[in-house]
Amino acid sequence: MFAEIWFYKPLTIKHRDMHSPIAWTGDLQDDCSAKFAGLVLRAEWMDNDLWWWCIYDMNNGGIQIDSSNNYNRRPNTGEVARKAAEHSAFKYLGIIE
Repeated sequence: MFAEIWFYKPLTIKHRDMHSPIAWTGDLQDDCSAKFAGLVLRAEWMDNDLWWWCIYDMNNGGIQIDSSNNYNRRPNTGEVARKAAEHSAFKYLGIIE
């Protein structure tokens, strides 16, 4: 007889804390991250003044939700990268359309 083992139970989006502010930590000019509503947002300076950003859903096995790799235009500052990550997170959580 098999027993089902659940390693994690994803929180539905409506049960996540979306009221806390997003607080970025780390070096905002190089490599930084933020935790928000079960997501991890990352932004990192790469080279040639281009930045990368990514979002992971830690309440859903750490899957990658979105990143700057999915778009033709890459951010050219840390602030733009962080704002893009936040915007994508808000869309994923249904805060904005």
